[in-house]
Amino acid sequence: MIDILFGIIQGVTEFLPISSSGHLVVLSELFKDNSFNTYEIAFLHLGTFFSILIYYFKDIFSILNNRNSLIQIFKLIVIGVMPAAAFGLFLPISNLIDESSAILVITALAYIFIASVLYFADKLEEGDKSILDLSLKESLTIGFAQALALFPGVSRSGITLSTALYLKLKKTEAIFFSLLLGLPTIFGAWLLTFMQATEPIDNSLWIPCIAAFLSGLVAIRVLINFTVSSKLNVFSIYCFLMGLISLGTYLINL
Repeated sequence: MIDILFGIIQGVTEFLPISSSGHLVVLSELFKDNSFNTYEIAFLHLGTFFSILIYYFKDIFSILNNRNSLIQIFKLIVIGVMPAAAFGLFLPISNLIDESSAILVITALAYIFIASVLYFADKLEEGDKSILDLSLKESLTIGFAQALALFPGVSRSGITLSTALYLKLKKTEAIFFSLLLGLPTIFGAWLLTFMQATEPIDNSLWIPCIAAFLSGLVAIRVLINFTVSSKLNVFSIYCFLMGLISLGTYLINL
């Protein structure tokens, strides 16, 4: 039952700007007998990967059928994922965080950081740019922002969405590009599970993976509604509170 809860939390927090990894770190500390390490957490990304494909199936299919748009968006995505891929492959950030005795403190600071980013992003006037208006340099900027999500507590969707809004993308376009950028990133995190795992993945992880897929579909809809209606400040407050909870959990366990 706890595994299914972890899957639901992964699906919801992957797309809502409240950090899936941050939640799972805190929950792992609260439920030590059912804790997930970063490799197991990464496996659940497979469910959220298919959430994006299914939810935006028509939009993605449309892109695939337009050669010019496909080439441009493909270039933007490749440039956008390079920073996270480079840091993920060549810097053992996940291992260092997993082994750190201060992982909850790191998570708390990351949560407070993303809370601030969301708070100011919510106050921006909506831009008028589409994804195809993005330059490669701007995509790279979003990519570097995405790399910060290697730290638990920094929401991947939150940091990329906020950066896209700062770069004056329309809200719906910013969400779509954030999720498109997430496809190779999320799949890559899942693939690294098998490349770096030192022992076989437990087959029971497929159950929370399916839960992550279903809850992810709901979360994408919620993200769109809250972003379009300028309610990102709700997530900002939530992230700040999660930062306090993470710090409190660390102090209790001292």
